[in-house]
Amino acid sequence: MGRRLEIVVAGAGVAGLACAAALGRAGHSVTVVEQAPALGEVGAGLQLSPNAVRALDWMGAGEAVRAAASRPEAVELRLHRTASVVYRMGLGRAAESRWGAPYLHLHRADLLAALEGAARAHGAQIRLGERVERASDRRGGATLHTDAGRLEGDLAIGADGVRSVLRTDLANPGKPLFSGHVAWRGLVPAERLPAGLLSPRTTVWMGPRRHLVTYPLREGRLLNFVAVEEQETWTAEGWSAPGDPDALRASFAGWHGEVETLFASVQETFRWGLFGHRPLKRWSQGRRAVIGDAAHPTLPFLAQGAGMALEDAVVLARALSTYEPTQALDAWERVRKPRATRLQQAAARNGRRFHARIEPEQWIKAAALGAFARLAPETAQGLNDWVYRYDPVSTPI
Repeated sequence: MGRRLEIVVAGAGVAGLACAAALGRAGHSVTVVEQAPALGEVGAGLQLSPNAVRALDWMGAGEAVRAAASRPEAVELRLHRTASVVYRMGLGRAAESRWGAPYLHLHRADLLAALEGAARAHGAQIRLGERVERASDRRGGATLHTDAGRLEGDLAIGADGVRSVLRTDLANPGKPLFSGHVAWRGLVPAERLPAGLLSPRTTVWMGPRRHLVTYPLREGRLLNFVAVEEQETWTAEGWSAPGDPDALRASFAGWHGEVETLFASVQETFRWGLFGHRPLKRWSQGRRAVIGDAAHPTLPFLAQGAGMALEDAVVLARALSTYEPTQALDAWERVRKPRATRLQQAAARNGRRFHARIEPEQWIKAAALGAFARLAPETAQGLNDWVYRYDPVSTPI
């Protein structure tokens, strides 16, 4: 192993805490700076596929995540009016058998708690209520400049999301590009819903210019939903703007009764525009680097945003155990960038696949997908192998 490094990290979201856990597990000293005053119950549901779970196991958070997570039995694609299942992929034991680790659902706050626990167990320090203003290189290291002073380290890592200060420092990322999709998200307590809506599966409802994803969380006590529609324009990027439940219901009026029952129970929702981002030419410069969404923000249609950040953290920790810091950053980027780019592209394609412009087009898509799944089930299941079989612990660096 290389020498013990002092590493400073901006941001205590999934990417930042994963960095702290993975780098701490590799023997480095990590300090995380987060502008929020507390790590609270923020966000909604997440899907973690086997590739992400392998990363969590390596950094010491896997056991806590499994204890908090639900294990879906399957993912189903359904038509918006009839609820006909046009495609079904087994998860549960089938996922673990095929891909070597489970497929999980959990609340973002539960993932953050598990990562925080692993990070602190490996000696990481987490400083809350402190805003990072910029980062700079210095001889043999880097500095985070915050509203409370300076933190110096051998490396500075920006894990502070798409609006990352370090992302802007490293490159001119350009303006985000509106994808033409707007999403609602929310959580509905189980007591407001009929039991049939809480079955242990991921359901994707496909409709003209819209789709809906639902799955239960916290042992069926909550139902998470993300409802997406096409829209011409949107201004602010972010995912915490209040939404209007009546507007949500109006947008999905005429959908199957299960959907209307779900949305009739929604009392609070958040709405956000989905944006694409031009790839950065580099993820690092000198002793500064960006990771997770700060490096490669992705649309949510492949459910790999959190998983990509977890993979990043493990591969970075391994690279720093093999090479000197600047060489390690180069090796890490060389390994990670092609996969991140491919996942970004696949997520964008999925967004188009879930929607149809008109109902006959949806029937054609559904018939083709259903026939493919029936005639070549092994091939259909194998379409996800390149995503789920990836192992950040053993991939060559």
